[in-house]
Amino acid sequence: MSSTGNHSLEEEGLDWHIRLKIVKGVARGLAFLYNQLPIIAPHGHLKSSNVLLDESFEPLLTDYALRPVINPEHAHMFMMAYKSPEYAQLGRSSNKTDIWCFGILILEILTGKFPENYLTPGYNSDADLATWVNNMVKEKRTGEVFDKEMLGTKNSKGEMIKLLKIGLSCCEEEFERRLDIKEVIDKVEELKGDDDEDYYGSEGNAYSVRGSNQEGFSFSMDR
Repeated sequence: MSSTGNHSLEEEGLDWHIRLKIVKGVARGLAFLYNQLPIIAPHGHLKSSNVLLDESFEPLLTDYALRPVINPEHAHMFMMAYKSPEYAQLGRSSNKTDIWCFGILILEILTGKFPENYLTPGYNSDADLATWVNNMVKEKRTGEVFDKEMLGTKNSKGEMIKLLKIGLSCCEEEFERRLDIKEVIDKVEELKGDDDEDYYGSEGNAYSVRGSNQEGFSFSMDR
């Protein structure tokens, strides 16, 4: 079993279908934590290295609710909740902080880029992956944000754009404007592996577009 952090998305060239499967699994895992467990607290430490993958790429969330038992100084240095915009501005975190972390995870999965702000204490908007993606979108360079090693994208560009929008909506700096977990689940579950439902028929098609991906995509996104 490996984690999404240790599993190199760029090196392995994971296809769109697998990446979407991972995103859906993480969203369902968060919903389960909030709805089924008696401890009503944010996960607080959601990041790619804390999402374990089995041989079928089914995700398992780890390090749930560590904040009450971890040294406060260490928590401030390393836990993802303390890297969120609201903690930097207001000194607090909530379930919406997990939504922010989930949005960063979505962007990491789509772009193949590691969030550099996770390497430094506190929130740094200049190093924030969401800031980079937003800037690329504003410059009408949306197609360049997607991992060029991602396979199975030929008939999936519309769905990829939808997931990118979800990720950015989760990463709003003002936490009141972020989606809640139910909205995230509903929007993610609506996504298909492909824009065309008939495309599911051939496994070969999912692996036939690697060469064309090297030049990047030529589509844009309205927000």
